[in-house]
Amino acid sequence: VPLKQGRSLMDWIRLTKSGKNLTGLQGRLIEVTEEELKKHNKKDDCWICIRGFVYNVSPYMEYHPGGEDELMRAAGSDGTDLFDQVHRWVNYESMLKECLVGRMAVKPAVPK
Repeated sequence: VPLKQGRSLMDWIRLTKSGKNLTGLQGRLIEVTEEELKKHNKKDDCWICIRGFVYNVSPYMEYHPGGEDELMRAAGSDGTDLFDQVHRWVNYESMLKECLVGRMAVKPAVPK
């Protein structure tokens, strides 16, 4: 997908190093429930879980080489399988570390 002027990988790196709050949470990490994750399913409020970590990918939308529609496929959900199908090799932890919202809440074990 052609990216807009000023939306290259280098532009993204500059933005992440600018000190701008990209999480929407003023830097505090939270424990995210499935119910909370599901609420963040819109382009301007898009959280995605990858391997148990939740990221606010809204600021990254215009920088994603696959386009916004690809990110929206996992909006408000666990996108690990989709991510692994397309680009398992990408170091998302580094690219999205400034967008980290927190970890998924662990569901309590149900006694049998």
